[in-house]
Amino acid sequence: MVGSVAGEKISIKVVALAISATTSASLPVFLTGALSVQIRASLSLGRAATGFLVAVFFGSATVSSLTTGGLSEKRKAESVMKYAAFFSAVGMLGIALFARSFLTFALFLVISGLANGVMQPAVNTFVAGAIPATRQGLAFGVKQAAIPTATMLAGLAVPAVALTIGWRYGYVFAAAIAVVVAAVLPKGKSIRSSTSPTNSTAVPISIPPLIMLAFAMALGAGAANAMGAYLVENAVHSGIAPGSAGLLAALGSASGLSARLVSGYLADKRSGGHIRVAAMMVGIGAIGYLLFATQDAILLIPATLIGYGAGWGWNGLYNFAVVKNHPGAAGRATGITQSGAYVGSVIGPIGFGLIVQHVSFQFGWTLAATSAILSSVFMLFGRKMLIRDKNRVLPG
Repeated sequence: MVGSVAGEKISIKVVALAISATTSASLPVFLTGALSVQIRASLSLGRAATGFLVAVFFGSATVSSLTTGGLSEKRKAESVMKYAAFFSAVGMLGIALFARSFLTFALFLVISGLANGVMQPAVNTFVAGAIPATRQGLAFGVKQAAIPTATMLAGLAVPAVALTIGWRYGYVFAAAIAVVVAAVLPKGKSIRSSTSPTNSTAVPISIPPLIMLAFAMALGAGAANAMGAYLVENAVHSGIAPGSAGLLAALGSASGLSARLVSGYLADKRSGGHIRVAAMMVGIGAIGYLLFATQDAILLIPATLIGYGAGWGWNGLYNFAVVKNHPGAAGRATGITQSGAYVGSVIGPIGFGLIVQHVSFQFGWTLAATSAILSSVFMLFGRKMLIRDKNRVLPG
């Protein structure tokens, strides 16, 4: 056990399962971004192809997130997570063995994307049920730390794998990780905390505030995932060697990981205001995007630290706020808001890629900063709607 407040503790087993499951489902898309230079050269693709491939993944995830968000409330969340990890492995192994064109690559990303859309609400439900309510801020920070963990592994895969034995082996190793995760996830009795609410499909939720929060998440995630997809490409374009660009992505991931853990830890010490803090973070992230827009190689490190730390470090806190406002309906509520993240992650990389190919990186980063600022504003609107809503339980 780790961490305690008023005698309540966080299970290391729960934390390990949550972060491992989320990482296994996130690796396919972040490998695609980090290895994009090598993938494009191998398959003779243009720069915009990276954005389209990332969009295929998140588009598929949107469908499964919206349609299966309540599945983990009806069945054991761990069982849902196990199947999602398995199909994530299938998609990655398919890429490694059979992707010889844009279409075949996209086909296997569809499989991985569907698995990711099932995985995210399932892990949220799992954490909400297994962690004491007074420690869920840190728990969701740890859970969302899996995303920068995946991007860190993807970034390290550039010098360690792609530039040595080939980019396809990156997907082989990632598939092996997902298989191990699927194997260790329990089949038996669900892990639950006595202080966490029991999920039930009978618990009502109000849709309009969630739609507003999903829209805000779309804007913020669109900018952040464009950064995740094109950070390495942008660094290489700025004159950085591919290996060093991969390490830059790993550095950014470490920044994002730290931000999610710290913001989650601090959330447990507050009684509310979590969405306001998330809005502030995504707004600060816009500064990082504007630093990228200068195309100055010297500013790449601070831009990466701010972009990943603030611009992509708010997700865990945001999910925690949604779950806190919807006890007993974590899967359905975060299934809706997470779909916004997926929609943004479809539009963001595609739009950014087309802008880069036909205009410039500078203009793309400027639009990303604008999207982040608008995300911050709409988060605050969504928070006001939650407060006004009669079904609200606790202020976010």
